[in-house]
This record gives sequence, structure tokens and C-alpha cells, in this order.
Amino acid sequence: MIFCNLLEYMKRYVYVFAAIITLTFAACNSSGGKQTSSADATSAPSFDASKELVYYNDAHLQLVKEKIQTNDPYFTAQYKEVLEEGNAALSYTADPVTNKTQIPPSKDMHDYLSYAPYRWPDPSKADGLPWIARDGIINPVSRDNDTDFNRKDQFFDAIGKLTWTYYFSGDNKYAEKAIDLIKVWYLDPETRVNPNINFGQGVPGVADGRKAGVHEWGNQSNVITALQMFEFDGVLPEDIKTGMKSWLSEYLNWLTTDTMAISAGFTRQNHANHYNYQVVGLMMYLGKNEEAKAVVEEAKKSRIEDQILPDGSQPREMGRTKSVHYATLNLWSMTELTLMGRKLGVDLWAYETQDGRSLKNAYAYLANFVLNPEAWPERQITEGGAQKAIEQNLTPLFSKASTVLGTALIDPQVKAYLKLKPLDALRYPPVEMLPEISK
Repeated sequence: MIFCNLLEYMKRYVYVFAAIITLTFAACNSSGGKQTSSADATSAPSFDASKELVYYNDAHLQLVKEKIQTNDPYFTAQYKEVLEEGNAALSYTADPVTNKTQIPPSKDMHDYLSYAPYRWPDPSKADGLPWIARDGIINPVSRDNDTDFNRKDQFFDAIGKLTWTYYFSGDNKYAEKAIDLIKVWYLDPETRVNPNINFGQGVPGVADGRKAGVHEWGNQSNVITALQMFEFDGVLPEDIKTGMKSWLSEYLNWLTTDTMAISAGFTRQNHANHYNYQVVGLMMYLGKNEEAKAVVEEAKKSRIEDQILPDGSQPREMGRTKSVHYATLNLWSMTELTLMGRKLGVDLWAYETQDGRSLKNAYAYLANFVLNPEAWPERQITEGGAQKAIEQNLTPLFSKASTVLGTALIDPQVKAYLKLKPLDALRYPPVEMLPEISK
């Protein structure tokens, strides 16, 4: 037993060492150093962020747009709801980080600030310090307007709704509104956010900021998608493009050189995958394809091999109090990375260890519970328990992932696509509606 534990301990730090090497090379390359990659560069497709979206399948989106233009009943119904959301987003008022009332430890109101959602004042202490953990139970203080979590989420959400409504409608007013919001959040000297998350998920009495804060900015992908779509159509002003590439380059540099940021990639659970999602997406958008490819290649061992057991389970996610939520979230993050990796010539879907650790087995394991939700073996403390969480979170995952991966992952009779939100039905068109996208 001691020997087995020692092997597991050594394996863990082999992964950490490999990640350090990968990120070190990435940082060097960002400064003009020699590029390197563990993937086979000769066999990789040539990804060009000025012509192809980082986070989505362009061909799928074009098919959906054509379906809407020909009044396909299913896609037109989803589009009408997306259009309503986009119209509502036109009235959204910019609420930048400088609007918060809580002052960051740096005394700089341009720094993003948030509190750890599952940390609470210690009732046994007069001052409540240090705050203690209550896993899965959100402290409302972490979600008020004194800090930046909510305003950041509302901003990314508005950008997403405006961008996709623009894409499917072709109406420039949605792009113009999104660009105005981007200016306020990133480029206006009076209101811009600094390119770091030094004070994300702070815990009073413990730390001003923690590595867990890094994953809070995953939906910045909405902004990158907006910039790409607007550039493709010639509606992105050159000064906005230049300014945003500068900001995003600084942020990528922080992600790959700051000790706390890098440590987010060593958590061996969903935060590590969210870290990869951000780093790889930024690298691809900024033209650093070789560095991005190296990170995806390394994920075979540090993410799939380390986080998924041979039976397909994800013990670090399923051990949480919201086990369905975290198992779904983690697997979707690895699926998104798979989509990006394929654009670079690395296929995580095809990877499997000798003892069976793979994304395929992870999906097979979870499919059992979509079919038999009452059999879910772990805790889910949200209202409705595991069965409701499976219906709302896990079931639509199978529809989206089937589209991304190009293969049906669950019995079509389940009709998982019926649980999709309207926008997801357009971004990840169900294989049942577009069978040509399935292999």
C-alpha cells in the first residue's frame, strides 16, 4: 500500500513538472523565444484565428444559419428566442469594475475583486475570521454589487447574447452595442479592468486572492468570439482590435507567468480544465498555435489520465456536494478543449490509456445515469436532488457533446436535445436535426 501511494505521489508531480515545462516554453515563446510543441507539427492543420472561430465549429454554425434563412421550424423557433434575448441586451448598461464599492487590497479600483462563494464567517469567532468552508452553499456576500463577480457575469452574458444575435440576424446594431461595452470594460482609461485576477475568490482572514479565482473568467471566450465575428465581417474598428489584442496578451502573460495563476492548472479537477480552456483559447486567438498545441497534448496525461478513472468516473468531482453539477462541468470543459485541440491537430477524444482512462469511458459512465437518474450514487444538495440536476445539466451535455465530437453519445430515444437552451441549440445544433454532422 505504501509503495502504491508513493507511485501515485510521484505520478502527480510528473504531471506538474510537465505542466511547468509546457507553460515555461509558452512564456518564452510569448516573448519571442523559440517555439516548441510535443505534438506533431507536420500533421497538424493550419489554424488561422482571422478566418476560423477558436471555440466553435464554423461549418455547423453556417448550416444553422442556412436553416434559419429557409425557415426550418426547429431552428427558427430557437432563433426567435435568441433574438428576444439579444433585443433585451441592447438595453444593458455597462457596469465596469470601477463601479464596485469594496476597495481591492491593491487600492486600485481597476482590479477585479471577488469572494470565494462557499466561504462563510466562522460563527465561533467574534470577528468571524478566518472564513470557513461550507461546500456547495453560496454566501450571498460573494454575489452582491460590492464586488465584481455579478457585474462580470452580466457583462460576459450581454456580450454573448449580442454577438450571437448579430451572427444569426446580420443586424449591425447588436455588434455596435457589444463593441461599446467592450470599450468600457477593457479600453477606456477611466473604467478598464486590469489584466489580472490577483484578487479573485478572496477569503477574509486567509488570502486576498486565490487560484480558484482564475476560473471565474472562463466566459471571456464570449468576448473573443465577438472580436472574431466582428473582424470577419469588417465591423471591428482597427483601434479596438489592436487594443484588445494588447490587453489579452497581457492577460495571457499573467496566466502563464504568475505563480498563483499557474497553480490554478495544478488543482487536478475542474479548475485545471478551466485554466486550460482560457490559456489555449487565448493562445489560438493571438496566433500562438504551437504553444496552444503543447498544452492540449499535455492534457492527455494531466487531465484525462489523472482525472478520469478506468471505469469512467471522475472522483474529485463526484465527491463534491453538487456532484452532478461538477461532473458535468468538468467533462464539458474537457470536451471544449477537444474541439480546440482538433483545430490544432491533437485529438483528445481518441486518447485512451492502457487501463481505459478516456473521455469515451467518462461519457459512457455518465450515460448510465441519464437513462437511470435514480441510480446516481453521490450527493447533490440542490433543490430536486440528483434527478433534477441530471435533467437540467447532464442530459443537455450529451446533446452538445454529440455535436462537438461528431458522434451520438446516447440513445436517440432519450431526445437529449429537448433540454437544450435556445442559444445552445443554435451553437451546438442537435445531431437529430442535422444528421450530416454526425460521423
